[in-house]
Amino acid sequence: MRILAPVLIASVLVVCAAAAAPAPTKEVIAGAAARAQELLNSGQAEEARALLEPLIKGPSPDAQLVLLHSSALFLSGDNNAGRKELDRALQLDPTLRQAWLNRGALGLVEKHYDAAYSDLLAAEKLDPAASDNSLNLGAVLLLQGKLQAANERFQRYLQANPNSADALYLVATNYAMAGYNALATQNLSSAIALDERSRPRARADANFSDLAKTPTFQQLLMTDSYVLPAGGYHASETYRIQYETTKNRLLNAVLDAMRTARMPFDPNVEVTSDWALLFGELRIKVRRSSETDGGGVVEVSAPADRMTPQQWQERTQTLFREILIHLTK
Repeated sequence: MRILAPVLIASVLVVCAAAAAPAPTKEVIAGAAARAQELLNSGQAEEARALLEPLIKGPSPDAQLVLLHSSALFLSGDNNAGRKELDRALQLDPTLRQAWLNRGALGLVEKHYDAAYSDLLAAEKLDPAASDNSLNLGAVLLLQGKLQAANERFQRYLQANPNSADALYLVATNYAMAGYNALATQNLSSAIALDERSRPRARADANFSDLAKTPTFQQLLMTDSYVLPAGGYHASETYRIQYETTKNRLLNAVLDAMRTARMPFDPNVEVTSDWALLFGELRIKVRRSSETDGGGVVEVSAPADRMTPQQWQERTQTLFREILIHLTK
């Protein structure tokens, strides 16, 4: 007994010390939340869990950390545990708007539309001015088959985001997923008119997979409706190599010339059977010549406020020369 007594006392002291461990400070919580979000953004769910779990033990953990933990669980595939943590975060702090949004999104995935609508309404009450309120609620109403109410919500969203190609695009995706093809095409067309990069974005978007089978959608994707702003720069050069999509010699020469000349461009090149578009400081269109015996044409354009006339002259001359060099190779 004399030998065991010190061991027992030591054990009691360890337990008492653990029970008396101080709660994380605001600085520790803020740092952990920021780091956990970084890990989640990069898809490192297990690392985020390892960071958060020691900090959310006990009866009153920080609700934001619990919310991040639920996201980590969802990301790692543990949906049941993720749902429980999401509910716990809201019990700890019902003012967490992101938690209501997450639960609304979960209801959408599970096709529990009434529950999703209720959760998204709660999010709207917490921040009535948030522009995504009407987009989210409109999406649920659409899935519930309430087209008129959904239209009203989407119009409110678009009015809060005037002249926004991204807003129009998001509305179009919702109509497309719900099977309203005409409305989806209408809003997508308006998005492309504001920003033509919406077209290649839609081309690769699985949300438009059903709509993609329609002739109207195909025509929209095949039409280059860009109009150069007044006073903008424009130049073109014809090469003996015809534009085609089998070997892509002309398009590849343009890409190589851009790299050689160190002209930045978006790597997401839009390619169709008749033309290809590169987006960057310069707008470059590679197309077939309209002449029967003509070669391929490279058209370059840019708004007038993007560069000086001298810069325009230097860059287009360099580009056309480099294309010819790469074609010769």
